[in-house]
Amino acid sequence: MAEEEKKKSFWETLPGIITAIAALITAIAALVAAMNGVSKEGAAKPDAPAAAAPPQFSAPPANDEAGGGAGAEVAAAKARAEEAERRAAEAEKKKAEPQQGDIKVDDVTGMELVYVPGGCFQMGSPENEEGRYDDEKLHEVCVDGFWMGKNEVTQGQWKKVMGSNPAKFQKGDEYPVEQISWDDAQDFINKLNGKAGRKYRLPTEAEWEYAARAGTSTARFWGDSPDAACKYANVADKTAKKKNFDWTIHNCNDGYAETAPFGSFQPNSFGLHYMLGNVWEG
Repeated sequence: MAEEEKKKSFWETLPGIITAIAALITAIAALVAAMNGVSKEGAAKPDAPAAAAPPQFSAPPANDEAGGGAGAEVAAAKARAEEAERRAAEAEKKKAEPQQGDIKVDDVTGMELVYVPGGCFQMGSPENEEGRYDDEKLHEVCVDGFWMGKNEVTQGQWKKVMGSNPAKFQKGDEYPVEQISWDDAQDFINKLNGKAGRKYRLPTEAEWEYAARAGTSTARFWGDSPDAACKYANVADKTAKKKNFDWTIHNCNDGYAETAPFGSFQPNSFGLHYMLGNVWEG
């Protein structure tokens, strides 16, 4: 009787045991799943909500108002930098080039040569200018920079090259050489080139007038009136009955006399002496 009761009790309690075991298995499975979803560093479970992605930024479109303004500022800054670089390069180049008033000395004769910067000017003279010739029509001419003798060739310089002195007024080496022809001047230049190892020449008509005017547009570099001539040139006075008074040999202070030595009269603004007067430049 007791044995039958035990069997009956076992079968009555078996469903509960099975239910308990099933619950245990479910709990274990849940625990394992939870453990697999957590990393050793404490990462979130797979079924946990994902963290919000960090915001992404991109350059605004070119036509955006703010973006366009920034782009314009960059472009302007770049343009300013390029302009500054260009000006610096020009300044360096200018330093290397001769400047107005620079002087170099010839090794053979000791002649001082002044740099005349290039430029454009009105060559000729207006129709109402006194003493004007018919072929002196005004027209624009441009010349490149060139070196020109600071003074007329002196008798001392001529003797160093030619070995003789053809001048009529032989009062010293600082006086200009005169009584020479165009052919004589060419002989002097050819011999000087052979000794100096350079290439000298006479100025062209345009170069000479450009240098003589020295940036002015008046009849003479000191003005239209001949009254101030004696400050700058050894010329005939205005009472002399000479059409081209600038070309006559005359000392303004001593009356008709002789040529004046180098440095007796003021230069023009290019630093050139006797571009008019003292000797005939025809």
